[in-house]
Amino acid sequence: MSVPTCPKCGKTFTKESSVTHHLSQPQTSCHSSIRDIVNISQFTQVEPWEEPGMSTDRFLQLSDNDQVHADDDSDFNFMDNNFGESGDPLEEKYEGAGMCYSQDGLTFLDLFDVDEYAEYMKENLFYPFTAKEEWEVGDFILRSSLSMAAIDEFLKLPMIQKLHLSFSNARELQSRVEMLPSGPNWKCQLIPSAYPTKHPIRLFWRDPIECLESLLSNPLFHDKLDFIPRRVYKTAVHLLRVYLEWLTGDAAWEMQTQFPRGATVLGTMLSSNKTNVTTMMGARIAHPLLLGLANIWMHTHMKLSLKAFLLTALLPIPKYLHPNQRMQGMLEDCLVHECLSIVLKPLIKVAEVGIMSYIVDTPEAAMLFGDSFQHPTHTCSITLDQLNSITADPNDLEALATCRSLCLSDARAATSLHTEFWDHDLQWCLAVVGPQELDFRFSILQPITGYRHFAGGISKLKQVTGRVHRDIQRYIIGLISGVASHRFVIMIHALMDVRYLAQCPAPDDDLLTCINRSLLTFHENKDVVMALGVRMGAKKPIDNWFIPKLELLQSITSSMRKVGTLIQWSADANEHAHVSEIKEPA
Repeated sequence: MSVPTCPKCGKTFTKESSVTHHLSQPQTSCHSSIRDIVNISQFTQVEPWEEPGMSTDRFLQLSDNDQVHADDDSDFNFMDNNFGESGDPLEEKYEGAGMCYSQDGLTFLDLFDVDEYAEYMKENLFYPFTAKEEWEVGDFILRSSLSMAAIDEFLKLPMIQKLHLSFSNARELQSRVEMLPSGPNWKCQLIPSAYPTKHPIRLFWRDPIECLESLLSNPLFHDKLDFIPRRVYKTAVHLLRVYLEWLTGDAAWEMQTQFPRGATVLGTMLSSNKTNVTTMMGARIAHPLLLGLANIWMHTHMKLSLKAFLLTALLPIPKYLHPNQRMQGMLEDCLVHECLSIVLKPLIKVAEVGIMSYIVDTPEAAMLFGDSFQHPTHTCSITLDQLNSITADPNDLEALATCRSLCLSDARAATSLHTEFWDHDLQWCLAVVGPQELDFRFSILQPITGYRHFAGGISKLKQVTGRVHRDIQRYIIGLISGVASHRFVIMIHALMDVRYLAQCPAPDDDLLTCINRSLLTFHENKDVVMALGVRMGAKKPIDNWFIPKLELLQSITSSMRKVGTLIQWSADANEHAHVSEIKEPA
């Protein structure tokens, strides 16, 4: 019996359907239509440009010998694993950083050995359970969604009692779990409030320093940590710089210069977002605060299964009884700031010298930093001048609510590339082309394995995810060409270039120049949106460009130079942590 084989590359498969799937992959040289892809510049009439001295071989080219298989289970490493080893002329390391003074620190195994039940664990690895099988039963029960009463009822079944488990009810099972080595301890603190609330305000939190120590001592990350700032280049003459991990950016290098020789820089990542725990069942909402370590390799902390983000706090969400609804929102925001001051107090001293990155969406950014627009760098003088301009008593919230809003936010990287496309770019395209015409063009596209096919169009889609945003982006330029005006296509094309280039895992100075050039092209042609009257509000056209997500695009290149590639700050891992740490346990 012959083995199914690809007729072009010779790769063998286990079944014929796998060969068909392999030939249908659009990004392989085996795809039958790979050479039929049309260059969009033929429609937009934009002359291809190139910066002086910019290399043209950095763009990905698929040749007949290239093979990108869908069933390969390997990490996406843009650069070679040995890139930047010690002594490599392409890398410049900061001298005197991250020195080891002693071996007195406690590792994960050291903490495990000093546990009060360590002696029993030498004889029984699964203590306080009798054996591996009993531990598996207890682990399955605790990870399930069974209530305490349901667990008691389950353990009383005759078949389960024949197993002779060492625990007979949920309380005994929970007591055995509490005997296991634990991570950072949880604390509960009552937050006093001058305004009445429906329930007492309780803050549950863990020491962030202990959380960082837990991440550092995690054996899964022992060989995936960097502590020395470095500058990476593509050539030995150090002309073309590459921005990879956080420690390859300018911020870590400049931060290291403020410390004495031998000091180690640790980058702290914080993430928070309100999460709906239940729907139509009490409307339970959680506001988790997650903490991560930027020194962990990018390709490691972005893996969802490794859980590189720890749940550090559950911020309270009280219901204030104030009659003014606007005051209720202000009180909730003030409470978040007060709780963050309590939780992050151990890190505040460190933050006076260094920085902490905060991954948030646009509403959360407006609540934390004043508004969601880009402003000058947050310096001491700017902050003091704006605070001195307040004439109301800061403790009088009702008077403060009438003051003008302050712009205290720092320059942040654009984290809403795909939502900006859905909220604005696509709406402009629908207004120019027409919903029916655009839906028809989507519906007649040839289905391709690996790409989503919108048989019913896209104008009536509701509750879409980021994956749908990316699927539509693959088609939109080609579908509006021939209907939309020449300058409108150029403008959408320029924003799409920015969106794709900003996701590069290893951007260099040439690519940052491309992003700035695409932004300039957008600004040169954006007046066509106003001329066509397609920037619409709820009832009438809008004649301004006050779009927070669009303005944040202007800080992409500066952010990359400071903190490395933006793809490592994606919120995908944090959103998944909300599910694994909040929704599933609830």
